[in-house]
Amino acid sequence: MSSEEKIATNKAIGARLRQVREAPPRWSRPDLARLLRAAADPRDRAGMPHVKSLAEMIKHWENGKHAPRKHYRPLYAKVTGKSEEELFQDEADPGPSDPLAMLLAEPDVGSGPVRLPAVERVEGMLRRLYRLEAEFGGDELVAVVAEQVTVASRVFSTSMLDLRGERRLYLALAGLTQIAGWLAIDAARPGVATRHLSAAVYAAHEISDLGLAAHAMGYMSLHHLYQDNPRKALAMAGTASALAQAEGSHRTRAILHQRVARAHAALGEADACRRSLDRARGAYAAGAADPEPPWTAYVTEVEIAAQRGACLLDLGLYEEAVEEIQRTIALLETAAPDHLRDLAHYKTRLASAHLRQGEPGQAAEVAGQAHGLALQIGSARVNERFDDLVTELEPFDVPQVRDLVELVKGR
Repeated sequence: MSSEEKIATNKAIGARLRQVREAPPRWSRPDLARLLRAAADPRDRAGMPHVKSLAEMIKHWENGKHAPRKHYRPLYAKVTGKSEEELFQDEADPGPSDPLAMLLAEPDVGSGPVRLPAVERVEGMLRRLYRLEAEFGGDELVAVVAEQVTVASRVFSTSMLDLRGERRLYLALAGLTQIAGWLAIDAARPGVATRHLSAAVYAAHEISDLGLAAHAMGYMSLHHLYQDNPRKALAMAGTASALAQAEGSHRTRAILHQRVARAHAALGEADACRRSLDRARGAYAAGAADPEPPWTAYVTEVEIAAQRGACLLDLGLYEEAVEEIQRTIALLETAAPDHLRDLAHYKTRLASAHLRQGEPGQAAEVAGQAHGLALQIGSARVNERFDDLVTELEPFDVPQVRDLVELVKGR
């Protein structure tokens, strides 16, 4: 589908959605947003936008800026009494330019014995996933990837490969399970995250890839940190970092030093945190020209700066934190402006730093920018951080805060 056809299709769908909404009983957009949320499974509802934000998304859908993503369509059908075909029939089947459709389509392994081409398809799917996760966020991808983990596991169980091919498949499966765990963290699904990350560590040990095992354990450390258990996060990160010294790439060692630093920061241990941050930067610089496994591709200068900014914020060093987070945002907007999830996250973090500096107006202005970005992606983790920030801002009676609260909560 060409870009012109896509625009025309979205406008046709948008006009139909508006017509259905305005037909008796004539819902307002906030009313429809409430109904869509009520129609969702309670487990999914927690990851959906609030009514005000969802109403804004409905406005964009009806204006034809883009079409609702697939998980909203059965909710529309349930609320309106129309079938999905009636509501979205003008949309052609997504072709290879649709990244989510490409991900869902791979791998087509059939029911017979699997040979090397299927391994290559699993690897290709994993490479695409590394590119997509920062654009879509975990809410959009976590269920899709869970399906692909199941498919890839079937590939392994039915494979007829030599030892080298089998190791490649197991490595791809371990990588896929690891990123499924990270997406579950981003989607605020802790039980799912634990299962996937544990499986990733097991798979990495099965092929004696200590670097990958250590990296997956680093995600487990971050998972504990987000569950408000910094002691457990520190123990896991320390073990992972020690393991990576035996067999881990420079970027693996760098990110694991940063996992240690995050745990120290959460515990208020400033000196230990700074030492770990220095080790992270040294490991990253030492391996600038060395080959790296694909699962460390996100460990860039942006990530190094972002984690340092998060540590400074947790330590209460707000002036330094603002400077480092602003640097992170500038780097990201230059290197990867399509990484909307990360931009929303870092701007929320920057707003928190401004608030803690005693600048609620500046915090609210930056938070408004984060809100606009968050509407375009799905990340329960980012939404939770943003909601916490808005709650902290509400008591401040300044114009920027009042405007933000009205925008977000419809008051």
